[in-house]
Amino acid sequence: MYAKNLALLLHQRLAEPGTFEETLTRFEKLRGYGLLPRGRERADQRLSDAEITSAVLGFVSTLPGWAGHVALCLSDLRPVGGPKASFENAKTLNDGIATTIDNDEACKSLISVTLSIARKSNDDEYHARILFEVDGKRRIASYVSKYATALTSEGKESAFDSEQPWASSERQLVLGREFFLCLRRDVNLSRHLDRPFETDWREYETEEERCAFHKSLGARNGSQFLNLGVDTNVTWPKDPTRIKFGGHHFVLFPKTKEYSHSISVDLTNKRLTSEEARTLLNRFLSVLCWCDDRHAILRHGWSGNPVPVPVLRRDMAFSTMHQWMFYRSMPEDEELLHCLAYYRDGLNASEAGIVAFEVLSFFKVFEMKQKDGDAAKRWIARIFETACKSVRGEVIKQFHEDRQNRSVEEYIYRNCRVATAHAAKDYPSDSDSSPEIRRLYVAAEIMRALARHFIRTEFEFAETYLSDERNKPK
Repeated sequence: MYAKNLALLLHQRLAEPGTFEETLTRFEKLRGYGLLPRGRERADQRLSDAEITSAVLGFVSTLPGWAGHVALCLSDLRPVGGPKASFENAKTLNDGIATTIDNDEACKSLISVTLSIARKSNDDEYHARILFEVDGKRRIASYVSKYATALTSEGKESAFDSEQPWASSERQLVLGREFFLCLRRDVNLSRHLDRPFETDWREYETEEERCAFHKSLGARNGSQFLNLGVDTNVTWPKDPTRIKFGGHHFVLFPKTKEYSHSISVDLTNKRLTSEEARTLLNRFLSVLCWCDDRHAILRHGWSGNPVPVPVLRRDMAFSTMHQWMFYRSMPEDEELLHCLAYYRDGLNASEAGIVAFEVLSFFKVFEMKQKDGDAAKRWIARIFETACKSVRGEVIKQFHEDRQNRSVEEYIYRNCRVATAHAAKDYPSDSDSSPEIRRLYVAAEIMRALARHFIRTEFEFAETYLSDERNKPK
């Protein structure tokens, strides 16, 4: 099975009505992410089961330009409960789906694969579910991010609710057994016939030009680039530029109609971890900010590309009503007004990526009515379990790991509030350090839950557009 043949097959079964050009764009992006063979010299390379699976996953995104990114994220999802709880004991989602192409029994035991993208305020969350049969009994294997370590350890599948939505809205692609039976049949037929490769090569002309361009930016065999967006007004090169800073090379991409400012760094050839790379890039941006006296915020991104790629511009999440329904009045309580202002500061800081200010703003909400620090700590200790019931399990687990042997209230007050509000020698906080930023992002989710609980309970403030009156449980 060649990539060109697979594109036609998947276009017929998975693409929305439209031009074949969109499917070709998906395959181009998959090649750019190293998920399919790249370049003219590898055009006649027959696809492996894993590569065919990646091509299928490239159709989950509704936007063809995101096919490579989405397929890369989905391919590496890990089974809840570890490989023993996975379909065919697979270590990743890609491995599990690939077995349906290789193994007839596995293909027949599979009932459906559900691939989901959950829309979050700042990012998307990817997860999947495979429904299959074992000895006549139906089972479900769920797949989540490899960073959700609280869920991927052995035995966690027993308490995991695979039907629970991850966000208020999700987009799903459901593939049934018939799809995989047909795909397996076509792949096996193609491999049996073993026909010679045929193409006019025109589709690879622009790709060869891109290969030369990527090589000039530092892409090498075995490269694995981390690509991160940047929100900034500092001076930036007008063309993709390779620079050296702190003993490492990285690539700056300019802002365009399609892309944001972004930075790419090769983790493999430079022998960097993602955390080390983020810290290095934060140091670089701090120097730029000082020189220009303007802001620069390192945004989220991904790793895994064999070449440096720019980051697509962020679509700001918003909601509109065809008929505006807002029946709220301005609160008369001055303290409530202050709390709402602090809460909005925290949300704005979250959107801007200023996590230290996010932590501090949310803390101000429930600190307002406390007489002193001891009173605030007593309040935290008393309501922590109740306030954080809705916080994701992996966040709670990481929060407890971060605080180590310190009490919840002491950790929040000293290591979060004091560390972000003051340059305290005993409680330092390096806002360029990637591990510290990660720690504060976890703390910010906890603080947000505490702040919202405080406003909801202390002032009995309604959470709907429709009325000032709070709906109390009967």
